[in-house]
Amino acid sequence: MTKSSPDAATSLLSLLSREPAEAGSSDTRETASEFGSIAVDCTIAAIAGNHPGVVRGSAAFLEALLTLWHEQGLNPNTVWNELHARIEMGELSLRLSRAPGRHRSGRIGRPWRVATSKLP
Repeated sequence: MTKSSPDAATSLLSLLSREPAEAGSSDTRETASEFGSIAVDCTIAAIAGNHPGVVRGSAAFLEALLTLWHEQGLNPNTVWNELHARIEMGELSLRLSRAPGRHRSGRIGRPWRVATSKLP
C-alpha cells in the first residue's frame, strides 16, 4: 500500500495550476464523459462489495471531479461553501420539524413539519 500524502492541496497543486479549458471545449466534454464512466465503475464496485475497487474508483472520481471544476474555472471553495449551506439548511429543517408546539387538541405537536428529507 502507498503512503498517504501529507497534504491533499500539495498533491493536487499540479492539477489546480493548469489553465481552465474553455466552456464546451472537447477537453471539457471528454472530462465530463470520463467523469460519468468513473462514477458508474465506482457504483458497480460498491454494489459488488469490492472495497478496493470502491477506493480506487473514489480516488479517480475525486480526481475527475477536481479536473472538471478546474476546466469550468470553478474554485473548489465555492463548491464546498455550497455543500456547507445545503447541510446547514437540512439541519435547520430537521430542528424546526422537531420543535415542540401545541395543537388545538392540547397534545404537543410540531409547529412546522418538513414534508421531505431532500436538501434544497
